[in-house]
Amino acid sequence: MSRLRHLGLLLVLASACAAAQPPLPVRLDTSFEEPYQVVVDGQLGGLSVTVLECIFNRMQQPYQIQLTSLQRARRNVSRQIADGFFSSAPNSLVDGYAVLSAPLLIEKWYWYALDPSLLNLPIWDKQLRIGSVLGSNSMIWLESRGIEIEQKVPRLEQLVAMLRHGRINMLLADNNAMHSTLQQAQGEQKLHQRFVRYSPLGVYFSKNFIDEHPDFLKAFNRQVENCAPASTELSQAEQAYLRQLATQHVARWGLHADLLSALREAPQRDNSHERIQELDRQWRRERILEEKPLIRRMLKLRPSQLLAGIAQQYSPLFNEIFISDASGQLVALSEPTSDYWQADEVDFQRAERMPAGEVYIGAIEYDGSTQSFQSKVSAPLYDPDTGALLGVISLGINIGTAFGDNLP
Repeated sequence: MSRLRHLGLLLVLASACAAAQPPLPVRLDTSFEEPYQVVVDGQLGGLSVTVLECIFNRMQQPYQIQLTSLQRARRNVSRQIADGFFSSAPNSLVDGYAVLSAPLLIEKWYWYALDPSLLNLPIWDKQLRIGSVLGSNSMIWLESRGIEIEQKVPRLEQLVAMLRHGRINMLLADNNAMHSTLQQAQGEQKLHQRFVRYSPLGVYFSKNFIDEHPDFLKAFNRQVENCAPASTELSQAEQAYLRQLATQHVARWGLHADLLSALREAPQRDNSHERIQELDRQWRRERILEEKPLIRRMLKLRPSQLLAGIAQQYSPLFNEIFISDASGQLVALSEPTSDYWQADEVDFQRAERMPAGEVYIGAIEYDGSTQSFQSKVSAPLYDPDTGALLGVISLGINIGTAFGDNLP
C-alpha cells in the first residue's frame, strides 16, 4: 500500500471515529425553586427538570445540570462556563449573550399581603414595602419597571417570614412556588393575593453555544411541544374574562358576509366520511411536506384572508382563528391548523351543543406553532335567518397577551 493511500485510509478512519463519537453533554445551570427545581433523596427533579429530561431524551442528547444560585447561573453562561441556564422568564439583560428557548412552562404571578387593602394601592405608593427573592425572575421584572424593592433575600420562605413579621408588607411570587412554601407553614395567618401576570419560563442558551451548534435550538424547541405539560386549568375569573373577550369578538365579525356565505355553501361539498378522512390525511401529510396544495388553497380563500387580517390586526392576541362547518371540515383559517377535520376535537363537540352566545373555554395548552401558551376558545355559529347550526369558530388566545401586566 502506497504511503499516500495509507494516509488517506487513516483520514477516513479518523473521520469515521469522530462521527461515531457521542455528542458532548450540554451543561445547564439552575437554582433551587420548588416546584420547578427540587432535590429529593439527593436527586434533582421538579416540573422544569421533568420537561428537560423528556426533551433531551427525545433528542438523544446527553446533558448535565449544576445546581447553584440563579445569579451565578447567569454569570456562568455569560462567561461560557455553562451552555445555558433555567428556568428563566424573558430578560433583556440576558438577551445580549444568550438566546431564550421556547417556554417549557408558564408561571402565574400574584401579589401577596396580610392586609388586603394594600393590594389595591398603586404599586409606586410609598406605603408599600416590597420584598423579592434575590435574582428571581419576578425581581428582575419589578426592577425593569422602576419598582423599588426594599428587601431581597435568597429564599421564598425567608420572604414569607419577613412578611409575617412586618418587615415587608407585600411580595410578588409565582403561585406554584408560593403554594409549595405555604404547605410547610400550616396554621399561619392567611395571605391575601391579587393576580399580576402570566410569565413563560424557558432555557437561556449561550449565543456562543448556539453559534457552535446552529441546529440545536430549532431541534430543542421542536421537542417542547411533545414534552410541555398537557394542560393547566384556568380560574373561574379567568374563564369569565376570556368568555367575555371571545363573545365580543365573535359578535363583531363572527358572521361577516364572507364567512356566512362560505358556511352556507359548505353542505354542497362531498361530506362523506371517506372523503373527509382522505382530506384529513392529506392535510396532515402536507403539514410536514414542502408542497402544500390543499393547505395553500384554503389559505388563499377570501374568508381565510379575512381571518388572517383580523389575527394580524389584534396581534399577538390570537395565535390562530379558524372556522369549521357543521360536519367539522375547515371553511376558513388564519394559520395552518394541525389537522383538517375538527369534529373529533373536544372543543368542537362541546361548542356545537351550545346555544347561540355561549362559549367553551379550553385549558391552557402549549402551542408549538407560536411557541406560546394559549387557551382554545370555541363558539357555535348559527344562521341568523334559519337558526340552523352552520359550524364552530375557534380562537387560539395567547394567554400572556390576554391577561397582560396587571399592575395597580
